[in-house]
Amino acid sequence: MTSSTKHGLFALIVLHCAFAVPSLAQGVDVRGVVSDSATSQRIPFANVLVLNTSWGASTNSSGFYLIPNLPPGEYEIAASVIGFDRKVQRVVVSRGKAVDLDFQLAARPVENPEVLVTAAREMEVSQVTTSMHLIEQKEVKLVPATVQQDIFQSLKLLPGIVSTNDVSSRFFVRGGGADQNLVLLDGLKIFSPFHTMGIFSVFDPDIVQNVELSTGAFPPEYGGRLSSVVNITSRDGRSDRLSGRGSLNLLSSKLQLEGPAISGTSWLVNVRRSTFSDAFKRLVNQDIPVSFYDVFSKFDAQFPGGAKLDFSFLSASDKLNLFQSIQKFGGSQTSQVNYLWRTTAGSGSFSDLIGDRVFVQLSIYYSGYQANRDSSSTRTPSSTTNTVKEFGLRGLGTYYTDSRDLCMFGFEFGFPTINYKLINPAGKPLQFNDSFVDGTAWFRYQVHLERWLLDVGIHDDFGSLVAGELGLQSLQPRVDVSYELFGNWKAKGAFGLCSQRVITLNNEDEVMSIFDAWIKIPANFPAEKATHFVLGLNGNVNAATSLNVETYYKHYTSLFVYNRNKIFASDPDYLTGTGHSYGAEVLLRTRAWGIDLYGAYALSWTRIDDGSSEYYPQYDRRHNLNLLATVHPINDMDVTLRWDYGSGLPYTANLGYYDRLMLGGATWDPFQLETGPAYLALGEKNAWRLPPYHRLDASITYRLAIGGLKGTVEGQIINVYDNINVFYFDRNTGAHTDMLRFFPSVSVTLEY
Repeated sequence: MTSSTKHGLFALIVLHCAFAVPSLAQGVDVRGVVSDSATSQRIPFANVLVLNTSWGASTNSSGFYLIPNLPPGEYEIAASVIGFDRKVQRVVVSRGKAVDLDFQLAARPVENPEVLVTAAREMEVSQVTTSMHLIEQKEVKLVPATVQQDIFQSLKLLPGIVSTNDVSSRFFVRGGGADQNLVLLDGLKIFSPFHTMGIFSVFDPDIVQNVELSTGAFPPEYGGRLSSVVNITSRDGRSDRLSGRGSLNLLSSKLQLEGPAISGTSWLVNVRRSTFSDAFKRLVNQDIPVSFYDVFSKFDAQFPGGAKLDFSFLSASDKLNLFQSIQKFGGSQTSQVNYLWRTTAGSGSFSDLIGDRVFVQLSIYYSGYQANRDSSSTRTPSSTTNTVKEFGLRGLGTYYTDSRDLCMFGFEFGFPTINYKLINPAGKPLQFNDSFVDGTAWFRYQVHLERWLLDVGIHDDFGSLVAGELGLQSLQPRVDVSYELFGNWKAKGAFGLCSQRVITLNNEDEVMSIFDAWIKIPANFPAEKATHFVLGLNGNVNAATSLNVETYYKHYTSLFVYNRNKIFASDPDYLTGTGHSYGAEVLLRTRAWGIDLYGAYALSWTRIDDGSSEYYPQYDRRHNLNLLATVHPINDMDVTLRWDYGSGLPYTANLGYYDRLMLGGATWDPFQLETGPAYLALGEKNAWRLPPYHRLDASITYRLAIGGLKGTVEGQIINVYDNINVFYFDRNTGAHTDMLRFFPSVSVTLEY
């Protein structure tokens, strides 16, 4: 079968799903949206059940549900979700027109946050997709954080997530590099989701409704990355009244306003900026002048019948002035390197039900990233500029079949332009430009067969096919299968092929990367590719305990790796390498003795082969354990303890020094007794391990009301018992630099 034939068949399947007509249906569809009765915000992932029957559905990310082909009769239909009161409505279904049935649920005050743990447990068990975690805003705020709460710091609680230091929120998933994580905000690709040095993300937790994290064999709607997908959905503003929130901590201050514009609409604006520099100096253990801000705004309009219009905008910027001492003949000289990062992204989307059974969402978007390094006062490092600009169009569709199966499909046309300018060590300016079409299409079908649930699909990276980069490998199958064993216990497995054409250039040996430049892999190199295999088991041990166990194997058939053995100028800078990662993960949630308990353990191995040697990357961690306990001693107070343990990360040790003769003269005498400068000899790459890492964090949160104001006071202590965790060893002195020591902080939030 030729390439064009296969792509033609793929298109026919999608078109068949999109325009199929339920002409043989004997029942009636019940459909609608589930929303908050006070704010009118739509509620995703709510359960809508026809009582005393096997019929039911869940709302999608837009709060829409559809129960197809319900036989005529009188029914009671209930909508429920954790944090809201359950609501039951009686409806009479008659043959003919579909029934529109909306639910407005009243928020239930969560006086005892055990509900949050229970909610997360139920989501974990009922989740269809293997290696998928759903995290809500309330869960993010329960985790002790460094100075201020952060989404990515919370993700580190999950098994399979590794960080190389406790200051940065950068993370590595199941043996993949940091640039192999796809980060989306309302469908927008965010190329730089971190503030300076990765200290925390550009997403304030107060703008987040939920986060979906896929750590392997992700669904076919996602592509372009090898390791994970972080899909962040922002929340809508309140449509009932004007509301405000202000917050102050040792690092930043924040102001958020939201409210209605006209009937059926709402808006939200969130502004955050750096305030105190001393806290940042303590965090990074250096006197570094830094400033940052981020702004998020959203406008949405809801229309009768379930249609919805959204506009989102994100802007973030960081400035860093780094002073460094350079050794020269006759002494040292201090130079200044100035860094600037800027992220700008915006989108507009429209969603609605077209026809009787097809729910669609159309989006247009722009995502931009700019990074500048100005080192005019020194040649090391050199001045560099990197920009990424991408305009795009995306379409998603879901067709609800008579048999309650789901047929999902979509496309995306992105038009990225990447520019990379630098000055090489010889002082010669270089420039690389790439403009290309990033076109993808996907198809996914979910079908129930008695105890089996099959979720099969395909991701078509036809943009790389047109460019002649992937060929038939642009067709990437994704399969997810689960089988109901007994009770709510399920066995599951998943498989998927993934590719990546856009990566960051960085030195893997750097202790903390400051400047990462995005590039498109050169045409003479293959795209990065990985194959995922996952097996798992999950269910409830008892009414208060859930367990999820997964094993995985990931084979990197192609990687773009740095040529560490380059000697001559003619040698290539980069090579095509391979690698593999495998391991096992356990996730346990329970409640005992009035305490909410959470435990996550991961055992993993990662190896990379650059063609001449095989080594462990710097983020290869053999054992990783996270324990979290939350207790509520009195009303409106939460006390949380978190203990984190990780076995030592790999590093390359010094073997010693030798004298390097410079042979600076043409006669014997000038260098007869020359010893030359001392030259460092390194050992085998990453063959040594740092000492194990562990620390205990604690937080106390108290909620109060003062007149018409509500407030939260939170105190946190990082590294309660002041453990010395080694960050790295200085190659010149052999002294070790440590990670964060005992660090108390406090934050205050007021809202109306």
